[in-house]
Amino acid sequence: MEVTEELIKNTMDMLAAMTASTIAMDLGIPPAKALAAFLASRTAQMLYDETTKLWWDGPSAIAEMYESELQRSAPSAV
Repeated sequence: MEVTEELIKNTMDMLAAMTASTIAMDLGIPPAKALAAFLASRTAQMLYDETTKLWWDGPSAIAEMYESELQRSAPSAV
């Protein structure tokens, strides 16, 4: 089986959906809201940048990366 650009794009889309499902469960938010927030994130940009090879990772690892991104961007309580 040849790994085509279309196959890679489909894999990225599937991983985005699976990651959003994981995020929704982890954060207790609706899946549609999780998907929209994820797709607007830096982590999603990295997922869709083929050169990062983030699409080689599973949805749990990508969700962890996204949740770390959220923690870094949240204002710290001082």
